[in-house]
Amino acid sequence: MRTRTLPGLTALDRQEWDELTRGADTDAGYGYLRFREYLEPGESRVVAAYDRKGLAGALHGALTTPRTAMTSNPWKFLAADSALRLGGACARTAAEVRARHRELVVAAGAPGDDGPLWQRLAARFGAALVVRGFDRSLVRCRAGASPGETGETTHALVRAAQQAALDAGAGAVAFPFVDPGDGVLRGVLDACGFRRGVVTAASLFRTGGCDSYDAFLGTLPGRYRRRHRVERQRLAESGLVTGELDVAADAARMAELEAATLAKYGTTPDVDAIRRARVELGTRQPHAVTVPAVERDGRVIACALHFVGRGSSLFLSYGCDYELADRSTSYAWTAFYHPIDRAVAAGRGAVRLGFEGFEAKTQRGATVHPREMWVWVPRAGDAERLGALLEFLRRRNAGYLERFVKEPIP
Repeated sequence: MRTRTLPGLTALDRQEWDELTRGADTDAGYGYLRFREYLEPGESRVVAAYDRKGLAGALHGALTTPRTAMTSNPWKFLAADSALRLGGACARTAAEVRARHRELVVAAGAPGDDGPLWQRLAARFGAALVVRGFDRSLVRCRAGASPGETGETTHALVRAAQQAALDAGAGAVAFPFVDPGDGVLRGVLDACGFRRGVVTAASLFRTGGCDSYDAFLGTLPGRYRRRHRVERQRLAESGLVTGELDVAADAARMAELEAATLAKYGTTPDVDAIRRARVELGTRQPHAVTVPAVERDGRVIACALHFVGRGSSLFLSYGCDYELADRSTSYAWTAFYHPIDRAVAAGRGAVRLGFEGFEAKTQRGATVHPREMWVWVPRAGDAERLGALLEFLRRRNAGYLERFVKEPIP
C-alpha cells in the first residue's frame, strides 16, 4: 500500500474525496473540512493511502501553533485546569489535585518557570499533528472494504501520519476525540505506540426516523418532553421575535454576540477574526449553515451557528447579549429546539452538539458519548511520562463523566 502526505484538502482530487466519503456524515464533507482548514491557524495535512483500486483511505488534520484553540491543541487540553473536574471539590482536595496535575505536566514537559503550564509540553514536544473532525477523530476507509483491508489501511495511514509529523518538524501526533467503539482505530493506535486517556465527551439529539417534533419528543422520557414544551411556550409568550439570520450579511452582530460568550467563559476573543470567519462561511457555503436568532425591539440578542450537512447538523457556536437580564429561553431555542425542528423536517439523523456543557444538554434529553485522546511521541521515556499524565486525567474525567454517560467508560 502506498501513502502520500498532502498540504491540505485542495491537493487531493475532489472527486476522490467525495467518493471515499460518500454516505458519511456531515463532518466528512469537503465543504466542512475546507472551513476547518480556514479556522485552524496551523498548516493542514491530508494523509492518503492507495491500493490497486485507487484511494483506499485518508485522514485529515492540522499542525498546532501557539494560537491553536484548546480543543485542537493537546498540550493546552492536557494542561488545562478545566480538565481536572474540580466542581464541588473542597479547597483541600482541589489543591491536592492541582498540585499532582502540575507535577505530572512538569515531569512530561520542558524545564521553565514562566508562562502558562501548557507551554512546558509545547516546549518539550513542539507542534502536534492533530487528527480530528467536529467531535470525533476518524480514519476514513473505502466503503465495503473487508475488516482486514480496513485494518491494513488504517495502520498504513497512522504510520504515515507519524512520519508526516516528523517530516514537518512536529514532535507528536494526536487523535484527541476517538470513539471508544472504534475498535479498529484503537487497536492500531495502541500497536503504533500511542498513549490514551478519556478527556471529554460529545453530545447529540437523535432525530432519525422522526417525522415531526412531537414524534421526536415521543422518544424522550416525560420530564424532558415537558421541559421542551414549557421552554418553547415561554419564548413564544415572551414578546421576543424568533427567526434566522443571513450569516454573511449579519456577521458583525454575530461576532459581537459570540465574543461576549467567549469572554464570559474566560477566553479573550478576536471579534474581527470571528466576523471574517462568518463572512467566509456565508460567502462560500451559504446553504450549509443556519443561524436561528432571537430579537428584542429589532435588535438580535442571541444566535447560534449550525453547519448543516448530509446526516446531521453541527452546533458550532452561540452568542448572547448578557447585559439583558431577561432573554427568556433564547439559548435553548437557538441551540437545541430550532435545529431539532430543522433536522426533523429534513430527515437528518442527529443534531450534534459538540463538547462539554453536559448539564444543559442532558437536561433536555441529549445523549453523551465519551471521547478518548490518543497521543504519540517518538521517544519511549517521553511517552511514559506523557502516559502518566493521560492516565491521571482519564481517572479524573471518567469519574465525572459517569454522571452523564450511559455507556461504559474505558
